[in-house]
Amino acid sequence: MLTSRPHNAIRRGIVPGACAVMFLVAGCGSGSASQGAEPATSTASPSAAGVVLSVTGTEYSFAPPALKAAPGPTTFRFTNGGAVDHDFSIDSLHVHLTETPGKTGEATVTLTAGTYTFYCAIPGHRQSGMQGKLTVR
Repeated sequence: MLTSRPHNAIRRGIVPGACAVMFLVAGCGSGSASQGAEPATSTASPSAAGVVLSVTGTEYSFAPPALKAAPGPTTFRFTNGGAVDHDFSIDSLHVHLTETPGKTGEATVTLTAGTYTFYCAIPGHRQSGMQGKLTVR
């Protein structure tokens, strides 16, 4: 006579395994390759907390180098993916996020239509090319 134990044990192993695979697949494939002369851009993505624009800073660039958003409340999520301190600054929006390597910071503002320059305010970083453009329409 067979008991339900082996069947339940298999089921308990399959469900968590399937969930883990779904979690991994959901986190993959969100990158994009830029083709042509246009720089890669990121558009705002809605979340439970509102619109979020994610940017990563490294030596000496931002990814993506251009952002697009609609007017309204927006959260900037800046991750320092480099080996030294970096920041994400937009003077006219009063945004200034300084992060140590591997850390992430956020700032929420209300965007109005226009074009803004974001940059790293650490001395010498902007001059080394660490800047980008935010377009709000």
